[in-house]
Amino acid sequence: MRRLAGLSLRQRLMLGGAAAGFGIVLVAILLLVLTSTTDAADEQPIKFSHQAHAKNDISCQFCHVGVTHGPVAGIPSVEKCMGCHSHIATANEEIEKLTQYWEKQEPIPWVRVNRQPSYVYFNHYSHVAAGVGCGSCHGDVKTMTIAEPVVEMNMGFCLDCHAEQENKDALYDCAVCHR
Repeated sequence: MRRLAGLSLRQRLMLGGAAAGFGIVLVAILLLVLTSTTDAADEQPIKFSHQAHAKNDISCQFCHVGVTHGPVAGIPSVEKCMGCHSHIATANEEIEKLTQYWEKQEPIPWVRVNRQPSYVYFNHYSHVAAGVGCGSCHGDVKTMTIAEPVVEMNMGFCLDCHAEQENKDALYDCAVCHR
């Protein structure tokens, strides 16, 4: 308190404004974190079964091609799905829904399951190239009928995982994830 006594009124106001600004930013971050998950399993337009596809030895990268060359895993196009499903399981109710999107030439309005806050830059490619398996963050998707978040993907989760890695050179540089 004595330190504040030596400050001018202007300096005290600036210090108070900075503290208030920090508080607002902290609340905004908290709101983003609390609203960044979804119960997408109940909201999906098609009950897509990862389990059924994994049972047939279809790799994650076959559908999520972005993981091997960019930041976003990507969702397969209706055209990619119909490449198989114009011949396979065509009488299935969910495949019939898929076929309707195809016939209307409309994309499937999937509800995003895993989301990072907009201020976080995440690159799937660098993780895949480092040998990090999909299950490390997404759980055992091969056993899921409907994909759902299994871990709370937050800064603590990421830092804990990075702390376990051999190469720690740039893993703690804030600018790597916060751009």
